[in-house]
Amino acid sequence: MNPYLNINRLEFTLTQRCTGRCKHCSVGEMVKRPAGDHVPQTAAVRAVRELAALYDMQSVMTFGGEPLLYPEVTCAIHRAAREAGIPKRQLITNGFFSRDEKRIREVAQALADAGVNEVLISVDAFHQETIPLMPVRLFAGAVQEAGIEKARFSPAWVVNEAFDCPENTRTREILAQLADIGLETGDGNDIFLAGNAIAHLGHYYPAAQLNMADCCGSMPYTEPLTNQTSLSVEPNGDVTVCGFVIGNVCRESMAEIVQRYDPFADEGMRAAAAGVPGLLALAEKRGIRVELNRCWSVCDLCRQVNRS
Repeated sequence: MNPYLNINRLEFTLTQRCTGRCKHCSVGEMVKRPAGDHVPQTAAVRAVRELAALYDMQSVMTFGGEPLLYPEVTCAIHRAAREAGIPKRQLITNGFFSRDEKRIREVAQALADAGVNEVLISVDAFHQETIPLMPVRLFAGAVQEAGIEKARFSPAWVVNEAFDCPENTRTREILAQLADIGLETGDGNDIFLAGNAIAHLGHYYPAAQLNMADCCGSMPYTEPLTNQTSLSVEPNGDVTVCGFVIGNVCRESMAEIVQRYDPFADEGMRAAAAGVPGLLALAEKRGIRVELNRCWSVCDLCRQVNRS
């Protein structure tokens, strides 16, 4: 077994296509120029089964973009996860993939039949700038009727839920309009500065100040490259660890990909594992001019150095 991997979770960025154009989106411009339309169904199902055979998998999640633009692929992934005995089968969606009530109900029931047992519906000031609320309301009700075990609204908050700004006030108003549906509201979805959020929401956050002691895995939602518990699959089939491509499920098996994973065999990964000093040294070696005024964390520095 690979000493750097202890995988219990597989995530699919099913597509970068989206029905929204949100100002807080961490993907940013990628929605306008997606790499690959969507994860190929056969490769995705095979990846779930192969990884479940290798590790004690606890969770499979699909998101995007908007994954329900491709409900058949989404359902196939979760069906494979259920058949493999993976207990958490999660979906993040903005709830807007159709205006047709019959179609909305069909998709909600298909998700339930495929074994999806947790649905997070993104509703907030940012989504509802471009996404109508009525189809989202219909979908939320349909998810309940289909009997999906755990469904809740998942708003994004500027800084945090208690922060006072017009966007958070508008989010509270939207949630109030949906209160009669009876879904719980999740917490902890605080916006971090990346993608569109830097341009549109940066004025709410402190100026960028890089902590020289920051290391790989010290930021929220991240793990050290030497001790990864999750893998991600991109729309074109690329398998990534914290943004680093380590293989492609359309061309090779998950067993091959995880077996050869070695963060010290890649120059960019080695630098990231060494933290800020390692990344700055690599930037100098590569002749990259780092914009420290756009580095709120070691992750921002890593993106500048390894994606230039």
